[in-house]
Amino acid sequence: MARRTTESANIPWTDDELRRSVEVYVLLLRLQLHGGDDRSEPLAQALLSAALAQRNDAAIRYRMRNISAVVQELGAPILNDFSPAESVGRLVRPKIKTMLLEDTDFARILKPGASGEAGAASNALTALRILRDHIEDLECELAWRGHNGPPDQEDHYVDRGQLRNALEDIGAIERELEQPNPDTELVKSRTAKLLGLAATFTKWLGARTTKFVDAALVAAAPVAVAKMTGLLPALVNAIEAVSKAIAH
Repeated sequence: MARRTTESANIPWTDDELRRSVEVYVLLLRLQLHGGDDRSEPLAQALLSAALAQRNDAAIRYRMRNISAVVQELGAPILNDFSPAESVGRLVRPKIKTMLLEDTDFARILKPGASGEAGAASNALTALRILRDHIEDLECELAWRGHNGPPDQEDHYVDRGQLRNALEDIGAIERELEQPNPDTELVKSRTAKLLGLAATFTKWLGARTTKFVDAALVAAAPVAVAKMTGLLPALVNAIEAVSKAIAH
């Protein structure tokens, strides 16, 4: 679905719009740093389409490039899809910088391990439990669509089999982390599968803007997208937490 192509250049960006843009930027950067798909622009557009409804694609892209400029200034890696655009704005630049520095996930990117990792295994198990809840919720949504929706509501990017496989991977990782000496290679291989699922989700979200233009999909799209956008941060959190747990 094409986004609107007109917007008033005179409408200032609100703090909420800037904060949401920074949050999405940091989330995608974390995914990229863990080996996820570096094609982040389609996903950024999908994740920001509701929060930045009055902004067109070009405006969102340029704002993300502005954030890259500030991130680079702070000495952190940037999203590959968004080259730095230095014309940030005299009043906007310090806001973006403050929002980045106040983001605990970005702080860990700037100073890896600075927060300490006592109870890393426990943190990972908690993150995996939250991820499990999100996946089970999405699986129920897809099951409902499969039984109650018309055939053209079928989604070819994510199927319930992939979600069930992810639940098996989560269970295997949990069992290892509960052991005094977990099999780190097994945990890494299962975590890599979860990272592959993250790539599937990013493709699904990146494609949904055009996919859901069909009238038959309009009713189902918002619910599925909401569940998927909530699941992606939980997935990144779990991958990070597990990686830290087996490193200590």
